[in-house]
Amino acid sequence: MKIKLMTLITFLTLSLFSSSATATTFSDVPNDHWAKGTIERAVNQGIIKGYPGNRFAPDEHVSVAAFFTMLSRAYQVQITPNNKKLEHWADSIYEAIEKYQYPYSKLQQKYINRWESKFLYRDRPITRTEVAEIIAGADGVNYRGDFAVHYILSQGYASGKLNGQTSILSYHGKSFLTRAEAVAFIEKLKTKGLKELRVRPQQPSDPKKLPPLPNNQFPDPKEGVLHEVLMDYPGYYVEPLHPNVNSMFRAIQREIIPAEKNGDDAKLELLILFEDLTEFGDDFHGFRNEEDVHLGGLSSIVISDFENDNAVLIAIDTFRRFDIEPPPRFLEIIKEVMTFKQKKVVPYDGGQFIIVYQGSQLTISLQKK
Repeated sequence: MKIKLMTLITFLTLSLFSSSATATTFSDVPNDHWAKGTIERAVNQGIIKGYPGNRFAPDEHVSVAAFFTMLSRAYQVQITPNNKKLEHWADSIYEAIEKYQYPYSKLQQKYINRWESKFLYRDRPITRTEVAEIIAGADGVNYRGDFAVHYILSQGYASGKLNGQTSILSYHGKSFLTRAEAVAFIEKLKTKGLKELRVRPQQPSDPKKLPPLPNNQFPDPKEGVLHEVLMDYPGYYVEPLHPNVNSMFRAIQREIIPAEKNGDDAKLELLILFEDLTEFGDDFHGFRNEEDVHLGGLSSIVISDFENDNAVLIAIDTFRRFDIEPPPRFLEIIKEVMTFKQKKVVPYDGGQFIIVYQGSQLTISLQKK
């Protein structure tokens, strides 16, 4: 009898621990939630944890540090306990992943300085484009911006946020990553064959080697044009002037190799400015900012790093892709303006270029007929 009683107690104890280890249902993740199974598996595997009160918060934004933590847990990266006083809760995670050379993983990157000062870099929400850059790096290639999105879509690591649409547009790269999306990303990586994390190469990968994607990849044809221009310039990529906000500006960045001591891993090279055509009405197909401003054709290009020949060549190629043909001596004329700091007016078929050097920037504006 005593043996039977002990057997029963042992059985009940094991059942209790077993059920508590697998009981991953959350009050805020209903049965019909698109990521319910993925969330439960991720919690069981120790990739992510729930919150007190039986909550998971699937729509909560994920920070840069939290995403690196999930990725490290999923791929069982060896974390060495840090006996030093922690400056940040994820210091040991960042030390462990530093060898992989992923973007946004440098130990000194505590503050975001491309966009805002005094804003903790590790604790800010991570965008879906930044996730694409990290995932591309984990697969052993070095792409930034929409090129990184292009890569992970072509590899099947993501499929976009709109059912049946695999495109850079449907990927919604400017959106912040949610907790549910984070675990879905990681699960898809593993099921699609990414068995281990790879070191990201230091040199940018060649955009021309990207597999083709279906048409209509961008919300506006102009964005696609800039994407095509930079296919000839590895290490350069397009971003909005400010994360998660569309505007009439597009920034062309160049990856810094290696990253600077202050944590910057990219440098602003050019600003592409488009016209404000709000009066064209709702059916105008252009960029939109938060005020629903519609944008038209190319207006001007500001070159921040005018001593970099590639920056000047990108500007010239951009004009050509927008069917604005600069005169044969255009590059020489630009260099004359930079040397003598004098304004130049140069005619072209549809109007004239106005080239001005001011401060540390060179601005090339279009004045149309």
